[in-house]
Amino acid sequence: MATFSVSWGTVKSLLIFFGPVILPRLITAYRSLRVSIASRPPPQPLPAAPGRALNILFGGIVFFLLLSLPFNPHAPEPNIFSLTRSRLNTPTDVIFNRLARFRPDNLLTDSDTLLQSRLTSLGARKVYLTFGPDALVSCQFCSFDNLTTYLMYYLPFHVLFPHLAHLMLLGIATSAPIAGREASRWRTKFTMAGLALAAIDIYIVATYDAIQGAPLSVRAGQKPPTSLYNQITLLRPLAIVICDVICSTVIWLSATNRFFFKPPSTVEQIDGAVSMAVQALTGANTKLHASSVTRNAVVRDKTLKSRDDLYWQTMVASENPTHTGEGEILNNIWEQEEVARAVSQAMAGQGGIDLAQLGVKANDFVRGVTEDM
Repeated sequence: MATFSVSWGTVKSLLIFFGPVILPRLITAYRSLRVSIASRPPPQPLPAAPGRALNILFGGIVFFLLLSLPFNPHAPEPNIFSLTRSRLNTPTDVIFNRLARFRPDNLLTDSDTLLQSRLTSLGARKVYLTFGPDALVSCQFCSFDNLTTYLMYYLPFHVLFPHLAHLMLLGIATSAPIAGREASRWRTKFTMAGLALAAIDIYIVATYDAIQGAPLSVRAGQKPPTSLYNQITLLRPLAIVICDVICSTVIWLSATNRFFFKPPSTVEQIDGAVSMAVQALTGANTKLHASSVTRNAVVRDKTLKSRDDLYWQTMVASENPTHTGEGEILNNIWEQEEVARAVSQAMAGQGGIDLAQLGVKANDFVRGVTEDM
């Protein structure tokens, strides 16, 4: 057997040739990574929008994980060659006589009888091992001379439908209205990953040969053949589960600023500032409208209007005292001896009033009234 080896001179020649091209790119990538790590904000709790995306993906993970279990209701029946320990060249009657032992009352079912009538040649056994019993029994337009017809019957429901459902799940989990900016930025990459997974699945099913691809011991009739249909039916949802787990991890890392941090673009920053300004103006307009409605209600009611006038007259009198000819103040309540004494005691903390707590409550009140203004 010929061996392949590479000399040190060849390695040096390759380094000299590709080094000037690869080295600057490696340096640029290293610097950009350092800048990204240095400018990355501290980790934050998971926001609500990416949390919804993770919940959707978690539902898909649980669903496809159940489909990958061999005892789920939709799992394929065991391969009759492995179940009966039959070889690829075992006669059909012998295979189904052995299969009858695993059936109730040692009697074949109607589906077993129908399968027995079709599993009569090597080509039929290849179709059974690759595309399953349903394609062999139910396909009306298929022919053993052209196995592509069986592939066309098998692909839509068994391959394309699960992957289309997976792509729809990824699309919902990365839509901006549902998942927000942190998850929607991965939409294209996740879609490409789902399409690549579907392409690999189609390639395996279309190119696999159950006989030529089997081990030599199987082709020689020494061991029972394995069924690609049974294996890939359970491995397909498991591969989707692995893909969704990776996608969920990427969303969680990027949404919590632990990795894959990307600063918002200029357009996103402008949109955020405009949204905040619109929200603040809307809140201020709502409060002004409420104040105007309240004022109109007070003015239109005679009792409230008289009380309002009396209040402002009292305030004017207290803030603008009237002096007599002898210089005596008639109506400044703040200059009265009792009021001045009470104010002095309160400011000194001797009036039973907690000024610190009162200040906190006043600040909370003002903050609540002027919120978003």
